[in-house]
Amino acid sequence: MQFFARRLECKHIVWAGPLVNTAATLNVADELRGRSCPTCGEIVRKVDFVAIEKPLSTFDESPAPRNAENKLKKTSNADVEKTRQRLAGLGAEVGGLAADLKKSALGLAPPQWRDTLANIPVGILRTYEPNAECIRFADSAMPAIVFHQGLAGYLFKMNRSIFPLLRMGSLGGGAIRRFVEDEKTRSALRVQAVDTALEFLGVGRPRSKVLVEIPMIARLLEMPLTRTMSAFVLCHEYGHAVLNHADELRSAGRDAKFSVLERSRAMEFEADTWGQDAVIGAFTGGKNLEPSLAMLDDLFSSDAFVVKQDISHVAPCAALLYFEFLDVIEEGLVRRGVDVAGQDAFTRRRARTAEKTAAGQSTHPSNQDRFQALYAHLSEHGNFTTHTWVEAFEMLLDEIKDDLDDLIDKTGAVPRKRLTRRLQPRSRAKRGPGSWRDTITHIDDDDATRIRLQEALRNVEGQVLKLDEAELRRHFEAQKDRAEAHYRKQEYAEAEKIYTRILDSGETTESPPLYPLLGECRERLGDRQGAIAAYRRCLEIVPGSDFAALCGFSLGRILLFDEKDPAGAETALTAATTSHVLDIRAQAMFWLGTIAHGRREVEAALRRYQDVYALREREFTLFPRLIPLAALNIGGVLEERGRFAEAAKMFEYARDHHATDPKNRALAEQHLRAVRGR
Repeated sequence: MQFFARRLECKHIVWAGPLVNTAATLNVADELRGRSCPTCGEIVRKVDFVAIEKPLSTFDESPAPRNAENKLKKTSNADVEKTRQRLAGLGAEVGGLAADLKKSALGLAPPQWRDTLANIPVGILRTYEPNAECIRFADSAMPAIVFHQGLAGYLFKMNRSIFPLLRMGSLGGGAIRRFVEDEKTRSALRVQAVDTALEFLGVGRPRSKVLVEIPMIARLLEMPLTRTMSAFVLCHEYGHAVLNHADELRSAGRDAKFSVLERSRAMEFEADTWGQDAVIGAFTGGKNLEPSLAMLDDLFSSDAFVVKQDISHVAPCAALLYFEFLDVIEEGLVRRGVDVAGQDAFTRRRARTAEKTAAGQSTHPSNQDRFQALYAHLSEHGNFTTHTWVEAFEMLLDEIKDDLDDLIDKTGAVPRKRLTRRLQPRSRAKRGPGSWRDTITHIDDDDATRIRLQEALRNVEGQVLKLDEAELRRHFEAQKDRAEAHYRKQEYAEAEKIYTRILDSGETTESPPLYPLLGECRERLGDRQGAIAAYRRCLEIVPGSDFAALCGFSLGRILLFDEKDPAGAETALTAATTSHVLDIRAQAMFWLGTIAHGRREVEAALRRYQDVYALREREFTLFPRLIPLAALNIGGVLEERGRFAEAAKMFEYARDHHATDPKNRALAEQHLRAVRGR
């Protein structure tokens, strides 16, 4: 029986070898963490171990629903009809192209789900936004899918600019070598790609003329590629329904007529791969492909099936690269002082702006993250020709990003402004983890072994092995002791690595005490964001505990003084007020008082200061100056309100307290003279 280690998130094989015992296995896991996955290039943080048992085709069965209950089956006919009416009320077109696209997508879905999905209304909104959304109206349980008219237009115009630039070694077994050789034409196409993004971001007026003519064969392939991309987007939304993803409604627009379904990162990745499996024919054994690809039968004769298959495989990845391209262009415009947020309707641009201002509250992943996940899934199901297509799209867009500022200037759509380049040219040898060339060299130096392992992953089902609990406990204790020894010696880098390794291997009931130590190690090493992440994770998994209170205290301190984010600090420090440690609890309350004071919420601030002052008979070891500081602040509020006798008592207490520093003692004396002089 062959023994494999897999990266837990993507299930790609990262190691293979003999099964010796649990201790040896855990040592292997420690060695693997921090390396790159040989297939998708992502960092290995958690691994599981499998033993190969029996073959099973990965294309034979469609993904099972996440939950036992399918919410869509419970919707009534009245809900379906009501949703159709509300969609029409938005001005959406439900016939014509919308009906054609829906029919095409349903044909790509697994047969057992087609009747259920057919009930979901699909409409095209007459907006220029390159986006699609799954929405739900307030008075109906049935969701609807809306395409903004700009989506197909954007995808088509990007294909018209990028596709002719491809320098493929072959398309479908050598049907085409190169589309455009002339460098002047290629330069114009790059400018046209940037101009297309500017157009659909609302910068300048819509353009109808192309900058340059391209060969007929490229123009014939643009529409099938666009239609396949559009089908992928619709199937992505269908994937949310089939996989029973939990919905979180987010109000869309000022009138709140409908809500957008907000989903987690994992759900977006799953819907992407479900949509990808649909358009590549995975659910039907490759029999069904996007109907518009049938036109290629006349163009390529015997090579047609290979070309159609390659287009189906590349379309989802290229579509996400195009969406990421919009994000990069938007960032370039922001640096020029150009705001592209939509004003007339809820759009993707405004959604992204809202996400940025929400300080990371949104769960929606970036298109770059989604591309990497989708590419990893493609690595399981694609062929080498497919990967060369995806890599070619990625390289072309990277070249455009490297020259972005110059290309924006050449469009003439944006006022010129001298800028520091953000995107530096990158060596082709250092390409991102999405590239095929980076997925074939990392397990070991033997390519034959790597290929054999990947074939094993494709063709067999693995049984996850359960490791000995007692050995797992001993391993955990040994690692924790090593980390604590480094921590006591102030060897924070070594301690941080071990704490991270322990927590990445899987959270247990023993994990919470490690997060405060991990956060402090990262702070000592200057990794403020890493510390914030550690503290926040502890607050997420054990809210209300002493460990969460300690992490809330440290997180609040960083957010208040380093990040200058009093709103974020307030939430963290509120958690710290539950601490059983007197000094921690009192300091958190005092800082909450200063936050309220800064917002001119004097009553709230006064209550916090009084709560701290009420602890004056207790013994403080860490922050003994808190009590006189609270008294000084209380006196200041009372003085402003004309309650001079009470204020004098507070100032006198602060002046005479043994822990008051000279500066604050002088300040208390000054205020005391002022209130008594009145």
